[in-house]
Amino acid sequence: MSSASAENRAWGSASRIIESPWLAGTVMFACFLVVAVCAVQRQYGLAVAAPRSAVLTMGGVLDGLGRLLGLATMSYRQLTVVYMSTLFVMYAVYAWALIVTARRRGAASPGFIIGASMIFCLLVLFTPPILAKDLFNYASYGRALAVYGKNPYVAAPSMFRSEPMLQYISWRNTPSVYGPLFNYISAALGVSAGKSAVTNTIAFKLLAFSFYAGSLFVINDLARRLTPDRRSFVLLAAAWNPLVIIHLVGGGHNDTIMIFFVVAGFLLYRKGYPVLAIGSVVLAGMIKTTALFVLAPMLVLFLRQNARWGLRKYAEAAAVLILVPLALYLPTWPGIKGFKLVMSVSSEYSAASVPRFFRGQLTAVLRGLGWTGSAAGRLSASATHTFFVLVFLLLFVLFCYRVRDMGSMIFYAGAIMFCFTFTTTWLMPWYAGFLVVLVALSGSYRFTAAAAGVTLVMSLYGRGINGWTNSVFPLLMLAICVVLAAETVLERFSPALATGRA
Repeated sequence: MSSASAENRAWGSASRIIESPWLAGTVMFACFLVVAVCAVQRQYGLAVAAPRSAVLTMGGVLDGLGRLLGLATMSYRQLTVVYMSTLFVMYAVYAWALIVTARRRGAASPGFIIGASMIFCLLVLFTPPILAKDLFNYASYGRALAVYGKNPYVAAPSMFRSEPMLQYISWRNTPSVYGPLFNYISAALGVSAGKSAVTNTIAFKLLAFSFYAGSLFVINDLARRLTPDRRSFVLLAAAWNPLVIIHLVGGGHNDTIMIFFVVAGFLLYRKGYPVLAIGSVVLAGMIKTTALFVLAPMLVLFLRQNARWGLRKYAEAAAVLILVPLALYLPTWPGIKGFKLVMSVSSEYSAASVPRFFRGQLTAVLRGLGWTGSAAGRLSASATHTFFVLVFLLLFVLFCYRVRDMGSMIFYAGAIMFCFTFTTTWLMPWYAGFLVVLVALSGSYRFTAAAAGVTLVMSLYGRGINGWTNSVFPLLMLAICVVLAAETVLERFSPALATGRA
């Protein structure tokens, strides 16, 4: 008996160590440090071209670690193995931490979760922008408005040839496709950061980091009110997701600002301030128009709860919906031509999107039927775009119709963005960051697992970080969708498996 008791105690101790949030956090810290070191290895391509500066290597620390760990002398292929392996380890630890938290064994406190997330963010903050040059476009649009007095919806970055950042921009001839509020924020930052590409990089990364940090505190408060028994799970899903930290903070993307205003809107609605909530989500849409998809279920809930609101509330909501966009757009409204440019992004095809994969298959079929290459390409692009838009609109209407209360509003907002991720023709990895945050707020284990799976797939995608063909990514996305659909159907028809939205 004593031997068995000793074995049980040993197993119990080992189990507590394995399930310790400190162990998970330590491994995640080591992985993010490897990512940061990989980002400053110019022979790889994880980070985009940027000016050489000790500031963008954490004061030279990352360069020194690269030499110490041997990464500085590795080839592209070797760094690919290191980075991809690191991603898989990070997601394995992230998934394990979520599982442990869901089982309520060794669950981390909100303070630990947020604190650890901030440390992870700091590791990717002082590097060149990771996997995207958008940050330099942001700075260019801001300086066009603040320094040159030009409308960023009309003036492309290529107009300002003396700007040092021009050499780092990919979309040099494309005016701003972002909301007016973000252009104004960029203008303020452009003035304070000046011409230097280095200071602009740090400024926009700090901006992304600040709003992301703010979002975590809002998410924690919201989860405490909506799903108190799953509070740590919800927060951990949003705070430790590798894609969110690497892409949104490491890349300095404005999605963090959009996320902040969206989750702040949810919290305001939960606190009983529906007009302010609507206004907050409208502001999110003035950062990136994608946020307006989330506004729809909120408005549906607002209308369904008509017994709560008087005529004055409806007048205030209508004023916010009309006057806020009007006030923000009027100073730089580009006219119909500029509006069409913003909307044209939705008709482009990116390599990782599911519609792009189907377009390729349809083109091959049409060519097999005797169509010429150009005709087959045009028809398949048009047909694919139309089909996926109709599918999204159908599901969008259905999900909005099913909104009944605060919980279902958040759940179906996440469902709408989940469908958008699978039906948009233009899909970038960082789009999945908004998705996983929204879905995590629902508190659904299965739904969050699917969204986290999407972020894993999108984390593996990126020019220059692996040798995979583009068709791999939409196929992996579709596999996630099929598994989620199958489990949902099984739950519906098997009462023994039903656990609500667990």
